[in-house]
Amino acid sequence: MKKTKVGILGIGAIGSVILTGLCKNEHLELHHFNRSKKEMTMVQFHDSFYTISLDIKQDIYIPLKLDWLIICLKEHQFEEAKNLFQKLISRKTKIAIIRNGIELKEPLLPFTKEDHILECMINCPTQPDKNQVYQQMGNAIITSAQMDLANDFQNLFKNKDFLFRQVEDLKTESWKKLLESASLGAITCLTGETCWIFKDEKMKNLYQKLLEEGIQVAKAAGAVIPFDFVNAMLEKLQAYSKEKGSSMLTDRKLGRPIELGAKNGAIVSVGKKYNIETPLNELVVTLLSKTNAKNI
Repeated sequence: MKKTKVGILGIGAIGSVILTGLCKNEHLELHHFNRSKKEMTMVQFHDSFYTISLDIKQDIYIPLKLDWLIICLKEHQFEEAKNLFQKLISRKTKIAIIRNGIELKEPLLPFTKEDHILECMINCPTQPDKNQVYQQMGNAIITSAQMDLANDFQNLFKNKDFLFRQVEDLKTESWKKLLESASLGAITCLTGETCWIFKDEKMKNLYQKLLEEGIQVAKAAGAVIPFDFVNAMLEKLQAYSKEKGSSMLTDRKLGRPIELGAKNGAIVSVGKKYNIETPLNELVVTLLSKTNAKNI
């Protein structure tokens, strides 16, 4: 039986988690692509420990004719990856893009048809420990629009710890995730602290104000944010462990570029489009852009 050729581009935290969902499917032929060489990646989730050997391909001279390309890059990495897109994406290649932000298809439209691209959100808090083992702190929940392409993508996974949601209104779901991650990420990244910081009422109030500012932008962009969204996020915030961080905090600690353009920067940009002031998010972007300039 012919195996399905699947490429994973970007073997960081999320790319590594995705691999744990694919490696149990014996009908897949997996190909690994990453900016830097790695011989393996390790993920721990409860009592499950995955050590996955990697064969990173960086020099690609002939098209691989992939059936699927799963892209787990951050927004600032797309420009550098354009040459790879040309080599990895053929007319038949289906693409799943998993990253933070909104309008995820846009950078890929020059390389393929829109109906070959599946925009995905993932909810799966994961961060490296001191031994560079990715600690996965919950089931991987992947959300996409309702479509046949989403069904095909889901069928690649044979790991019961992966949950899939198909929704009618992906725009709203994307904005809800953006509002939460941008607000939480901004405060943890700027303070350099994990979620214990929200025991401080002032920090919790700042989190709420960031959410409320972003909600006005989301509604103007057509997202349908429920009236109890802020309260639900505050309850969720209080349930987080003290040790939970954010991807923005992790990037800052590791000296890597922070996803400003996909998070607070996106809120600022869309706010300007609809003439909505976003002073708190603008302040976050101003402060962290200095760190980004250094890290880039």
